[in-house]
Amino acid sequence: MQELLAFLFTLVLLVSCGKQTEPLENRSVFRMNLFAGLSTLDPAYASDQSAGWMCGQIFNGLLEFDSTLSLRPALCRDWSVADSGATYTFHLRQDVWFHKSPLFGPDSTRRMVAADIVYSFTRICDPAVAAKGFWIFNGKVAGIEAYREGKADHIAGFVAPNDSTFIIHLERPFAPFPNLLAMAYGSVVPHEVVAHYGKDFRSHPIGTGPFRFKSWNENVSLILLRNPAYWEWEGGQRLPYVDAVQVRFIRERLSEFVELCQGRLDFVNGIDKATKDEVFDGRSQVREAYLKRFHFQMAPQLNTEFIGILVDTTLPVAHGHPLADKRVRQALNYAIDRQALVDYVLNGNGYPATAGIVPSGMPGFDAASVVGYGFDPDKASALLAEAGFPGGRGIPVMALNSVPAYQGAMEFVQKSWERIGLSVTIDNMDGPALRERATKGEINLWRAGWIADYPDGENYLGLFSSAQIPPNGPNRMRYRNSSYDSLFTLAQAEPRDSTRFAYYQAMERMVLADAPVVLLYYDRIVRLVSPQVTGLSTNATNMLYLKRVRKAS
Repeated sequence: MQELLAFLFTLVLLVSCGKQTEPLENRSVFRMNLFAGLSTLDPAYASDQSAGWMCGQIFNGLLEFDSTLSLRPALCRDWSVADSGATYTFHLRQDVWFHKSPLFGPDSTRRMVAADIVYSFTRICDPAVAAKGFWIFNGKVAGIEAYREGKADHIAGFVAPNDSTFIIHLERPFAPFPNLLAMAYGSVVPHEVVAHYGKDFRSHPIGTGPFRFKSWNENVSLILLRNPAYWEWEGGQRLPYVDAVQVRFIRERLSEFVELCQGRLDFVNGIDKATKDEVFDGRSQVREAYLKRFHFQMAPQLNTEFIGILVDTTLPVAHGHPLADKRVRQALNYAIDRQALVDYVLNGNGYPATAGIVPSGMPGFDAASVVGYGFDPDKASALLAEAGFPGGRGIPVMALNSVPAYQGAMEFVQKSWERIGLSVTIDNMDGPALRERATKGEINLWRAGWIADYPDGENYLGLFSSAQIPPNGPNRMRYRNSSYDSLFTLAQAEPRDSTRFAYYQAMERMVLADAPVVLLYYDRIVRLVSPQVTGLSTNATNMLYLKRVRKAS
């Protein structure tokens, strides 16, 4: 530890002597870093966390999530559901104005109306746009296929009967649908600005959000300024509270941490292994020195880490393989001490996945109703013997495919399986290659993770729907269960949360019994925040909300 502290001190001196980003004089500025960089400020393409975070400051959608993942109105005052869940009607706010731009003409701005939502959602569905967010409407909203095939000049399911009313007609009821509208893809954009900039709208965004775009020097800095005409108020004061947001793009985690320690950043989201060992002790507790320096935000994050198992025996690599026997797959699950994995490999930054695929923090999560695999090596050995492989004899060397970033966790799994007699190698490759091989059904075992796109268990349970087997979706395990599929169809249309959650839990129990995956852990949000900052909230999707942030001078 002393060596690391010495290195940190040296790095602090180097960073503090280096060139700094341009200051925002005499302003209240929230300063942050995007470790992964930033690809776009166009919400139609906001497929990663960085883009979603920044678009969330510049744009609004019809709905948004609060800190408990409950949906609340944003650009609408309220909404209603009819036709057994197939029609949604939104009554819009009439006090929302776009950020100023000369493209709006002499007035430099205009009010947001229902036609803007029709335009924004239709744009997402336009084949020429090739938006990454198209999936939120595809197969759900009425009239999309006719529009995309050129048989109609509009999408019948998007209707604006007047400026203050917007209606969506679905092809069939889909209970989680409102959650999709709260994603960055559901942001409302002005047609004048998009038409003018085309693809360059990615770096010239105009929205209705709490912050307006100022400048973006790619890979160096991004500056957003307070929107003085923002429509939200709190306690008689217009939001947001800070004058500006300054974003940097430091790609080295240790340098990012040093900048936080030096007060040049106001918060850091996530820390790497070297820094975790510095901040957390061997009991997974924050060291006292850091508790005095920062506020820590730690909570469940909707991400499940697991190992996928190919169960389709019609494919060459799975045909005749011992993994075709679910008792062998169950043995792999019983062999892993998930609590030890979290404590000693992750420094406590996670939660043992001892329930189902739906992670802790998700509405409807119930570890009492969905009981997963505990650590029971004797049971694992008994299952191997029952399957005809006592002590692992007869099972060929298994290749566990992964990426280098998960080496520690995979070595833990490797040793766990070796203790019950199995021979395991770890084959690392880059992420795209791993996903491609799993999608093609070329490998038996691979490390995987699923971060929730929206906070409904359906998002996870679709991983095991036979309709989602590649190339149609992400069911790379190629799991098939007709009873599961029937229940999945019922759950998608069920409007009552309690009933839908009960369906989900029954489906999870089916998956646990068949064991097409080895669940490892659920992720945890770890944020270090400057004591000068208050009002920084989040939720289990790890969303970044800055409109209520205050910063002491």
